[in-house]
Amino acid sequence: MDELREQKTLVNLGNVELGKDKIELHKNSVELRYGENSHERAYVYGELSFEVLHEGKQLSYNNILDAEAAWVLAKNLKLVGGGACVIKHQTPCGAAYLKSFDEADKIECIKKAIEADSESAYGGILATSFEFTLEMAKSIKTYLEVIVAPDFTTDAIEYLSNKKVRLIKPKEYTPYAGKVAFGGLVVSERKFEGEPELLFGEPFNLNEVKFTLIVAEAVKSNAIVLVKDGVTVGIGGGQPSRKRSCRIATTLAGEKAYGSIAASDAFFPFTDGLEILINAGVKCVVAPLGSIRDEEVLEFAKSKGITYYKSPIRVFRH
Repeated sequence: MDELREQKTLVNLGNVELGKDKIELHKNSVELRYGENSHERAYVYGELSFEVLHEGKQLSYNNILDAEAAWVLAKNLKLVGGGACVIKHQTPCGAAYLKSFDEADKIECIKKAIEADSESAYGGILATSFEFTLEMAKSIKTYLEVIVAPDFTTDAIEYLSNKKVRLIKPKEYTPYAGKVAFGGLVVSERKFEGEPELLFGEPFNLNEVKFTLIVAEAVKSNAIVLVKDGVTVGIGGGQPSRKRSCRIATTLAGEKAYGSIAASDAFFPFTDGLEILINAGVKCVVAPLGSIRDEEVLEFAKSKGITYYKSPIRVFRH
């Protein structure tokens, strides 16, 4: 795959150089266990911006993609003070944000992120926005493939070195979204910015509203995320229909949907998806506008007595 190709953009991705008139891909010496499936081979091009502190088993293609998805979400959680998340197949199983910065709350935050969907969290990737300590390591009672954190204490590394889990400490780098398509590399900036704007209804905790939207940014489109008391209770994503994502999220949430906040990664083109959320008990919605039916959707939401925040950005992820 080492080759030159015409390009018009300028992006720096480690040793993958995208210039005005060429792409130069440098194959890395890192060896992966296998590709997306065990019968497929995998290769690394460019420099991986992380340090492996412990490799209980050799990293695979999926491990790296899941770990990066987890780390991007964990870093974005710093916008609401920090938190923890569990990722499976590059989408969140559960996430929680910090209410304070003491050790006990950080441990509780990790537990909540795992327990938000404990069935899916098994064999997942955990990421935290804060240093990982021995006490945190001892508190984990489920099997994890990878733990990603900005740093690990020495005793935490020693304790976890007796397990098959991989420990990854990311370096500074700029995350991009990208895919290989038609024999080329298609790259997009990946940014979360702005603040949700209250349009009508009783104000909710703005930190929690923003947290809900941050998690939605990490979910495959179409994405619907339900949050209650600082923890995800229902996540629906990867569906071609927004209504289906609403059904999945509310079904997973069950009774916990009552009084929750819902985030949508894009606007509601009709009132039907919104109706599913409201009927399940959602009391607050954050979503971008941009539909030709915005006025109809907003009037419907207002008539149902819910709170509505305008998202500053659309957060599609494919």
